[in-house]
Amino acid sequence: MIDLMPRLDETSGEALYMQLYRYIRDEIAAGRIPANVRLPSIRTLSAYLGVSRSPVALAYEQLLAEGYVNSRPRSGLYAAELDTSASLEVQTEAAAERSAVSPSPKRAYHASQDEPFRYDFGYGSVDIASFPLAKWRRLMNRCLLPENSRLLLYGDLQGEPELRAEIAAYLHHMRGVRCQPEQIVVGAGTYHSLDLLFQLLREDVACIASEEAVNDGVKALFGQFRFDCRPLRLESDGICLEELQASGAQAVYVTPSHQFPYGMTLSAGKRLKLLQWAKERRAYIVENDYDGEFRYSGRPIPSLQSLDDDGRVIYVGTFSRALTPAFRLSYLVLPPALLARFRSRRHSYDQLASPIFQMTQQLFMQSGDFGRHVRKMRSVYHKKRDALLHAVRDAFPAGVEMIGADSGLHLLLRVRGDKNEAELVRAAAREGVGVYPASAYRLRPESDEAPTVLLGFGGLSETDIREGVRHLARACMENGIFSK
Repeated sequence: MIDLMPRLDETSGEALYMQLYRYIRDEIAAGRIPANVRLPSIRTLSAYLGVSRSPVALAYEQLLAEGYVNSRPRSGLYAAELDTSASLEVQTEAAAERSAVSPSPKRAYHASQDEPFRYDFGYGSVDIASFPLAKWRRLMNRCLLPENSRLLLYGDLQGEPELRAEIAAYLHHMRGVRCQPEQIVVGAGTYHSLDLLFQLLREDVACIASEEAVNDGVKALFGQFRFDCRPLRLESDGICLEELQASGAQAVYVTPSHQFPYGMTLSAGKRLKLLQWAKERRAYIVENDYDGEFRYSGRPIPSLQSLDDDGRVIYVGTFSRALTPAFRLSYLVLPPALLARFRSRRHSYDQLASPIFQMTQQLFMQSGDFGRHVRKMRSVYHKKRDALLHAVRDAFPAGVEMIGADSGLHLLLRVRGDKNEAELVRAAAREGVGVYPASAYRLRPESDEAPTVLLGFGGLSETDIREGVRHLARACMENGIFSK
């Protein structure tokens, strides 16, 4: 395995994953990464660069799709052997790009080690130990019987009909979503679903408003589709509606049940006003309900889509948090107008979600095992959330604040002091603790908030959560980030 030293520029208009993709592509094409050399794992490289795993995963997926790397089962990604003429062509293209763009400075937020953190509070991990592997394997074996050989083909462009029926029933029961199976489009992960959605929207939408902090993959998609993106200030009960009214946007992106990453919930009053805005402007609301199953206090919050009587809300969901991101199963619920557009023309994708995984998920839901698994995981994550809250209260002084702890698989830790986020992240890394700056998710860089880091807890045991927080507090005290 080799070390990679890309120069990533957060201030560039180009998405981080595209910068990383171009760097690795050029290194392979130039022979600086020799053929058959293993690339660092997604986890290792994201920790080393101080970025989330999403840009690394997207860059690797692009390299794999274009044949610059090969995947070896249970081993990783390896640089491919390239045709000499192809390598020369890419080097020439890369040289032209370098002459047009000035060199980028190094990222400020990079880990101090290239090995995985002992305590990684990165967002996106789930409790793999609790996954019902035996049940899933048994159901998948049914999918591989000769009578199901059709699953070895591409599958339905919109997703397998039987799975869409199960999703529609599940969403109505769990999230109040009102839809028919025919409105659902199955995707291969949230970014794939959003990419498809933005293709459908781009002839209607020149300007999209958005919460001022979003997942980095969503940020990359905004740039890829070149929307005029208007960030909306976040208040204690969600987006600032006055800024939305003044934005001139034809669509808005929100995470109303659990804002990512700040964790607030869009209030009932703002929900109704947001729907009224969409109705009057004939605008669309993109509702990303990425972890709506996991709420730990108060009553479950129905989806925004459940209140929509005018076909203005597009609902986006995923099975990645409830199951595992490895299966790459997500879904869109399209309003009638966008569904008609989807069906009336060919878009740039075949169905990328595996028909085998789709049928396995369908059987898992049909048997009732999925519902039982979600209830079990809600309890598991509730205990982990509590362990994290107690650990922070025990290890840190009163000068820290925990934000967004009522639901989901992460919270934010805000530390009041003279240091900045970069110093906090680096100090934690030296103690073997991976924490991630909240500012990286902001659409506009300026912010006067105290250093704030994201702590994801889904993939850590309760013991590791407590130990990780203890090491984090020690790093903060030893580096003067706060003092008891």
